Amino acid sequence: MIKAVKLEEGSILPNAVEETILKEGLKGGFIIGIGGLKKAEIGYFNPVTSTYVTEFIDSGEEGMIEIVSLVGNYLLRSDGTVFTHIHVTLSRRDIGVKGGHLIKGVARPHVELFLVEVGEELKKVFRHRDVR
Repeated sequence: MIKAVKLEEGSILPNAVEETILKEGLKGGFIIGIGGLKKAEIGYFNPVTSTYVTEFIDSGEEGMIEIVSLVGNYLLRSDGTVFTHIHVTLSRRDIGVKGGHLIKGVARPHVELFLVEVGEELKKVFRHRDVR
């Protein structure tokens, strides 16, 4: 099953994605998308310290940060919470790109997503994601 989702302006990612997954009763799958953001916080995971090095990007006068690519996965944990893992490539007006793990984003004007349901199989394969 594929669920098409349009997140309206002001929607907070990944929260809005997680709410949609719960509302639709999805179990696990992958996410692809495009659209725009007003603000974004992206990160690079440092495996030595197990922390994210982050950068904040604001659209400022430009009005929008283009989502060149959004990819990730999701699964419903055994405790009923949703885990999302989303990476983005973003571009500003100068066409320069930045990318990394999407920690937080604010949609502007909207974000178009496809949630492609795989099912509970993901929880078996990605057992490390089923912990809180």
